[in-house]
Amino acid sequence: MAWLWDSWEEFSNAIHPVLIRPGLLRMSHTEPWSQTESRLLDAVRKLQEATSSLSELGFTGSHRGRFVDDAPNSDQAKSFVMEALYAGEELLLYHKRLALNDAAYGFLHQIDLMEHWDRYEKTGRIASEIHELVSDVNALLQGFQELAQEEEKFIVGDLDLPDHLEADFRLARNLFSVGFDEVALLIAGRGLEGVLRKIADARKIRIDMRGKITPASEADLYDLIETMYQIRWKTKGIRLLTPETKALLHYLRTLRNSTAHASLVKKPIAGPRETAAVVAQTANRLWGEVSTTRSQLAPTTVQKTW
Repeated sequence: MAWLWDSWEEFSNAIHPVLIRPGLLRMSHTEPWSQTESRLLDAVRKLQEATSSLSELGFTGSHRGRFVDDAPNSDQAKSFVMEALYAGEELLLYHKRLALNDAAYGFLHQIDLMEHWDRYEKTGRIASEIHELVSDVNALLQGFQELAQEEEKFIVGDLDLPDHLEADFRLARNLFSVGFDEVALLIAGRGLEGVLRKIADARKIRIDMRGKITPASEADLYDLIETMYQIRWKTKGIRLLTPETKALLHYLRTLRNSTAHASLVKKPIAGPRETAAVVAQTANRLWGEVSTTRSQLAPTTVQKTW
């Protein structure tokens, strides 16, 4: 899925585009995601078609690095080279993560090929450069496919949760795939909270608040976390939530609450993808521990002392 740049300056400094203009990036920030995704896939298609046309002319990428005197075919290839370069720049405009991946390295060094075309033709180097471009485009497309497969499995690939509990993690995965890392982490945190509430409900955990008994699954998140931290496996005496899991939950709670206050200065989240992976693994572990055993938890009613 699309992964957009924050600004034209960011894109330009990283890519040094020759053919793409700022208007296309501005459009990507205002049009619906469905349209952006369509443009990204169209860029992939155009890139594949241009490369296929070059291969039909004999530029397969297998002769890169060799000087081949093939001026007639080079002339025929010129329009396809232009199409490949434009489509490649367009793909990278819609896929920032791919642009920053090693798969884009070769293509980025070929972007200015048209500017040097005449000089390369005079020196007999143009055919070799076209071969190199085809090879680099193939690497770019391969990188695109690999990232797509990686994004498909990210944080949900190893989950074994009921569909309704996995839903938030799938949504978080989708948001990560388009670069909304901070929001995606919040949604992943909501997924972990949902698992915790379901465990509290299934095991009938209650909170005693000055004599008033209420289900822990209906408590606010702070009370839920503190309550579940008091719960232990009855036979082993081991806490259901480790201190690390408790700290993670409170971090996610604080992070979520901070977004509700516009006056607070927003600080960048360090490693949201890595944190989300830990969140998903934690949810999966907790659910697996509780759902696959009849071992009892105790106490089932926790006195509120915090």
